[in-house]
Amino acid sequence: MTRELAITMPLSKKITEESPTAIRVLIADDHVVVRVGLASMLGNEGDISVVAEAENGAQAVSLYRKFLPDVALLDVRMPEVDGLEALRQIRSEHPGACVLMLSTEELDEEVATAVAAGAMGYLSKTTSPGQLAASVRAAAGGARQFGREVTARLTERQQLSPRELEVLAGMGRGQSNKQIASDLFVSEHTVKTHVKGILSKLCVEDRAGAVAAGYKLGILKI
Repeated sequence: MTRELAITMPLSKKITEESPTAIRVLIADDHVVVRVGLASMLGNEGDISVVAEAENGAQAVSLYRKFLPDVALLDVRMPEVDGLEALRQIRSEHPGACVLMLSTEELDEEVATAVAAGAMGYLSKTTSPGQLAASVRAAAGGARQFGREVTARLTERQQLSPRELEVLAGMGRGQSNKQIASDLFVSEHTVKTHVKGILSKLCVEDRAGAVAAGYKLGILKI
């Protein structure tokens, strides 16, 4: 059951007196101790206000619709609807949503999937209070929040070959496999093979997802 913040935290005075310019945050985690801890850390910041808490992904999506926070912090693993699916649903309804993922470990597959789905960052639950607040502020300002090691691993994982980049560019232009094959003077089967490799590297399910990920990662240019 989703609970009002005044009930879960002893910081209601700060919340009721929040600045109209405060960064409004939604927290979603199925462990109440973690949830309250995160809310307490952020609640100590004068320019950040936790406006809602959810214990699973389904609640997170519902509360996002209700509160339209500036930043959403979503645990990757939650019951019913996990954080990654909640991220997809939120971004589908609100393409400009700023979402940071939280996890106890940085698994390459999950990080890559989060990036492809539009996450602004991927943070460890062991992040210090100061760094957590700094990441929320930076994300709210439009800066992606991925550590150097995560960024390096993502870059290595998502490195497309020169031919894959050409195929992705054709996909970005809305071309079919047959049209791309004609432009590159290769067989349609070869293009299909490259498309399969692109989908795997970008952790997406279809061509539209690959193109979207290409723009988000800066591989494709408008």
